[in-house]
Amino acid sequence: MIGVIYGGESLEHEVSVMSAEDVFTTLDVRKFYIDKAGAWFVDGIETKEVVSYLKACSVIFPLVHGSYGEDGTLQGFLEMNGIAYVGCGVAASSICMDKDVTKRMLESHGIVTTPFKTYYSLDEALNDKITTPCIVKVSSMGSTFGVYKVEDDPLSALKKAFALSSKVLVEEFIDGREIWCSVLQDGEELIISPPCEIVSSGGFFTYEEKYTKESKTIYHVPAENVNAEEIKEIAKKTCKVLGCSGFARVDMFITKENKVLVNEVNTLPGFRKASLYPKALKACGYCYETIISILLKEALRAKEKKDVYRTCLI
Repeated sequence: MIGVIYGGESLEHEVSVMSAEDVFTTLDVRKFYIDKAGAWFVDGIETKEVVSYLKACSVIFPLVHGSYGEDGTLQGFLEMNGIAYVGCGVAASSICMDKDVTKRMLESHGIVTTPFKTYYSLDEALNDKITTPCIVKVSSMGSTFGVYKVEDDPLSALKKAFALSSKVLVEEFIDGREIWCSVLQDGEELIISPPCEIVSSGGFFTYEEKYTKESKTIYHVPAENVNAEEIKEIAKKTCKVLGCSGFARVDMFITKENKVLVNEVNTLPGFRKASLYPKALKACGYCYETIISILLKEALRAKEKKDVYRTCLI
């Protein structure tokens, strides 16, 4: 039996539910729903004996986006209980959830990221000279929650960000092309999709642009007129440095000078059939069902190896 954990306490609860719904139409699964208050439900029935139900499953597919889901906490819980699960391990999940730590690790290995500065209080940020336009970003959130494009005075955006987190990044706004690669581990083979491009209608890929029917975003799958091999190599090295395994999505920018910058790494990317992750892999011949099959196989392999770091074989 395969189990899917979804929902969760973070602001990305609804995104998680959307990801899970497409998996439900593909697989016959046991549903582990976590409501916004942190209560667990197994196939619709609330329970405090969730571990025994989880252990009855051969593999768990965690689809809880955001805090307590893709930040290593849920992965650690499953590890401690000897339960096979899909995706990156504890360390990579925790590192990649923190955009500040991710960037520092990548830069220490020669991978160029979006220029940034980290602040730990509103006063610290206000006492600094922040150049605009810029992006104000909460360090540990996804789905564009806590991300604000600032054209002039950053005060309002900084206040909003610090209301959500005690660590906030201010990044240089990159007026360039927004590119992503999907990465899928299949045994000793690392499958990297062709680079794909997002062209958002407002020049900024917001939550509404990602998830609403009114979105006018255009996706080029694959991207045109890019150095695909260079971008794929950067995505590969990025996953290796961060210890990603199973699956990940590497988001990048191409500047007007054709310089590739790594922006973020998502270790639990949106998993609807229409999401960026499966969309890119479909371009190189991997359908949604095949992706799931490979992920489940890799989860069992990682458990058999007892490899808590689940290092990519690259």
